[in-house]
Amino acid sequence: MIIDAARGAALLVLISMATLARAGDAPAISGAWARATAPGVDVGAAYMVIEGGSEADRVLHVSSPRAAMVHLHSVEERDGVATMRALEAIDVPPGQRIELAPKGLHLMLMGLDGPLVAGQSFPITVRFATAGERTVTVLVKPATADATHSQHPHH
Repeated sequence: MIIDAARGAALLVLISMATLARAGDAPAISGAWARATAPGVDVGAAYMVIEGGSEADRVLHVSSPRAAMVHLHSVEERDGVATMRALEAIDVPPGQRIELAPKGLHLMLMGLDGPLVAGQSFPITVRFATAGERTVTVLVKPATADATHSQHPHH
């Protein structure tokens, strides 16, 4: 009986360590930002950097209390014409850096509850297939900001 209890305790420790190791190897999100929007405009875009963890994962869904819907989008340019299309998911390969930036992958914020004002911030929740949900703070930059202004401390 004592041996079984010791084995059980050891098993619990191993499971706990594996769970913690897995959580530490999950994708990381940094540099989340959005451009300010004009009053009356109920659509915006948000950007961020996702660093892949030790295993492949996928962004399945994104939400924010500031928007009725958040869609994953890409911009593709062909023959000088840029087209935007909705994506079902964004693959995050292990150890790879996925940058959501203007003129590329991005998050469309639809049905905003008010204008995005430079200097303010708001939460956004990213749901991964394996890693679960991660909530990050999105900093609102001036409407003229571009990808080179996206670097700020992780929140």
